[in-house]
Amino acid sequence: MKKLAVIVSRGTYSNLLRACEWVRCAAEEPRQVSVFFCDEAAARLTKEKVGTIPFSDVYRGRETKVRQLLQSQHRHDVAAQIRQAKEKGDVKFAVCRDSLEQFEIVVEDLIAELDEVQTATAFWREAVATADEVLTF
Repeated sequence: MKKLAVIVSRGTYSNLLRACEWVRCAAEEPRQVSVFFCDEAAARLTKEKVGTIPFSDVYRGRETKVRQLLQSQHRHDVAAQIRQAKEKGDVKFAVCRDSLEQFEIVVEDLIAELDEVQTATAFWREAVATADEVLTF
């Protein structure tokens, strides 16, 4: 089975949704997918913040319209997108231990859809070094 490693570091709404969309597409194939949220992306995946993720500046003035469009397409909820990707295939979502420490986030504050907390070194060894493909967002 092919392996895909995905590293998500940028924490804007559109970036997180797009990463989840690509992961879901990959999961629909016979492919093992490992996702690593770090930096800004990790900081957005708390129960408190996941519903209020901001858009990047390029969307300024269009945020409401784009959110409504995504909602009408049932693509607006990051946690739901993670669940759907996991339902489609062999997908694991990890969050960076160092990023949690930097943002002073405790594991209990993370959304339930995440599978584990990992160091970058562990993710490298388990996912990146053995991957057929690597995507970054």
